[in-house]
Amino acid sequence: MNQVSVVRRALCVAAVLLLLALAWWTIAGGLRNLTHTTSIGQWVETAIQLACGLLGVALVVTRFWRRPLGRPVRLAWVVTLAAWVGLSALVWGPPQPHIALLFVVVALLVAWALIRALGPARG
Repeated sequence: MNQVSVVRRALCVAAVLLLLALAWWTIAGGLRNLTHTTSIGQWVETAIQLACGLLGVALVVTRFWRRPLGRPVRLAWVVTLAAWVGLSALVWGPPQPHIALLFVVVALLVAWALIRALGPARG
């Protein structure tokens, strides 16, 4: 095994651990938010947050099993991640569109890095 494959495997393991931690965090936070939602926007953001967490777990699962579903799950996870972080800056507290846009850009960069570290999707 050469150094490049060792680095790729290490990055994949790190990405899997980060995705599982993020999934746990988003699901736990979404469940906590359910008791605090007071508007339709907050309900929608919380539902998207829960979906993002579940898709994060599905993303890890499709990395190793059911690989043909990998691409659609990756795309759905990226969309829900961006929507979740963008909406969070708009519906919790005073709306902050500039902060929401910044959150979305950072989320897309993080998603790109994690997906790249997972390796190519089959399917």
